[in-house]
Amino acid sequence: MTALALAIDVGGTSLKGELVDAGGTVLAARTAPTPRDPHARDAIAEVGRALLADAAGRPVVAAGVVVPGVVDPAAGVATYSANIGWRDLELVAALGDAWQLPVRIGNDVAAGGVAEHRTGAGRGVADQVFVSIGTGIAAALLSDGKLLSGDGGSTAELGHVVVRPGTTCGCGGDGCLEAVASASAIARRYAALSGRSVTGARDVVDHLTDDEVAQRVWGDAVEALADGLTTVALLFGPSLVVLGGGLGQAGDRLLDPLRAALAARSRVVSAPSLATARHGSRAGVVGAGLLALDGWEAET
Repeated sequence: MTALALAIDVGGTSLKGELVDAGGTVLAARTAPTPRDPHARDAIAEVGRALLADAAGRPVVAAGVVVPGVVDPAAGVATYSANIGWRDLELVAALGDAWQLPVRIGNDVAAGGVAEHRTGAGRGVADQVFVSIGTGIAAALLSDGKLLSGDGGSTAELGHVVVRPGTTCGCGGDGCLEAVASASAIARRYAALSGRSVTGARDVVDHLTDDEVAQRVWGDAVEALADGLTTVALLFGPSLVVLGGGLGQAGDRLLDPLRAALAARSRVVSAPSLATARHGSRAGVVGAGLLALDGWEAET
């Protein structure tokens, strides 16, 4: 039988879990809401148990769990997430006990960047940036095909680059990019300005053709995102930026105005090409599967 991996992506809003084989075939999938604080660990364990039951006797050899924020893979600890509210949450030992599997953890955006580089929109492009735009915003930088990471495997916290002072961020900072341009921020701002309730940024996108408030909120978010990506272009000079997360699914309604905004700011270096993630909102869970299988193969 082909060995399977348990892959879980812990998002700020929901957990995505899959059973996958080495070829990327999905054998089973589960989702659940993401609780805040340490209760998230119990929800992760439960999603994993359900998927292991779905395996129906087929061998599951390893697990990969990717989480937002700062991660310490060597210690097996999710160090900090502003959007979920945890600090120093031990994962590897607890989940390994729950599932009776070797567990590797990593940053969700780094995992998504690796997935898009290996099998997605960035395949064959040596120097690229993967930007996940969902509950928060973060980026993974790849140079010469290799993921660039800081101490403990951290990625580029693009969402906390200051672009709009006067807007309070969930991290407690002032003017962070994700306080204006994340999917959650877009939905909140539209609801506040229009007085209409929305389920998410997708509703705002759906109103773009005939709603001036939606156009204003979307335009402000695109301009702020262009400011953040211009900083990335000046510092790193990628040839490609891949946009993922929930907002990446807006397609040309995001790409077209963002291309124009980047071109208007490109006075020193060329604007990078833009693409949406081929794996869509699955980029993180695809990367979690790769993380699990890479670790298993390295030890066998």
